[in-house]
Amino acid sequence: MDVYTQYKKTEDFITLSISDSGCGIPEECIVNIFEPFFTTKEGGTGLGLCVCKNIVDRHKGTIIVTSKLGEGTTFTIKLPIPTSLFTENVA
Repeated sequence: MDVYTQYKKTEDFITLSISDSGCGIPEECIVNIFEPFFTTKEGGTGLGLCVCKNIVDRHKGTIIVTSKLGEGTTFTIKLPIPTSLFTENVA
């Protein structure tokens, strides 16, 4: 399996995409993957993606997943860039 990352910065947002060439996620699981305690892995807690989504939400961003069975999965995180990063502190 290969893993790829890509980012794109615009004036207001930064977008980070993380893709793999793994087995993909079944469509019936995608609707639940961000729910607490949802897991398809033996011994999994089902908290990882829930925590990730919570962090992204708290930063007023979005996280979406696209997947094709047998081809892989992409998670795309879009975060706003705080305007405070661009304001100069003039004394």
